[in-house]
Amino acid sequence: MKTTTLTSLGLALTLIGATSALAQDCAPKHAFTTLAEGTLTVALTNTPPYSAEVEGNVGGIDGDLLKRFAEENCLTIAYEIFNYPGAVSAVQSGRADVAIGGFYRTAARDQVVTLSTPVYLDQLAVTSKAGYSTLDELIGKKVGTVEGYDWVMEMQDTIEGSTTYPSSLNLAQDVQADRLDAGLEGFGAAVVLHAGTDVKVTLLQADERIAATTLASQTAFLLPKGNDDFVAAMNASLEDYRGAGVIAEVLTAYGLDPSAATVGDSRVIE
Repeated sequence: MKTTTLTSLGLALTLIGATSALAQDCAPKHAFTTLAEGTLTVALTNTPPYSAEVEGNVGGIDGDLLKRFAEENCLTIAYEIFNYPGAVSAVQSGRADVAIGGFYRTAARDQVVTLSTPVYLDQLAVTSKAGYSTLDELIGKKVGTVEGYDWVMEMQDTIEGSTTYPSSLNLAQDVQADRLDAGLEGFGAAVVLHAGTDVKVTLLQADERIAATTLASQTAFLLPKGNDDFVAAMNASLEDYRGAGVIAEVLTAYGLDPSAATVGDSRVIE
């Protein structure tokens, strides 16, 4: 994904929601510091449904949760759009308070930034016109997935003749054109790519032959190292949202299964 600037000169950050958040009687829910006083500086990846720029605002699942956090803590949001490596670097180098975009909790990222508490699971979906939902239904069919997913080798070991694609778009196009019987894809990406088509998106039922069906990847917000108060505030808020059903509601609003809000114990991908 190309890094995108917000003005012709690429210098300005977009400021959002200054009204209620800056009200003089606003009392922050938590005490912490940010890079700029009164502002939450966000490294935004344009990767719907996880995060996106929507009408001059941050949106998507992560964006909606972050807007709630900012409002509760009397902050305006300033954002700049990055690709995935650029967003990580922005937090690592102190140019952003937080990066969002359905980032997987990986050991490599944990070395350079702080991973928030798990936000939701990126569950493994089956995309097909037949509505397949089990691994046994896929055996003997033409099945594909995207290069780099952690279930590629298990898929190839289990489903003879299965193949990989360079991008989610290429995979989706072949499922829609009946060149594949089914695709294995992250649930959120599948929902977006097949919206308005006759392709059904279903969760792949748990099967020990593909570990991602029993231990799906957890996502996180990327936070700076060394700002412990900010990290504690973000984690406490995310757990509050989970307990109150807010994360499940946001997932549902974007077409994802609300069960993805049940994340289990924190873990990282090695």
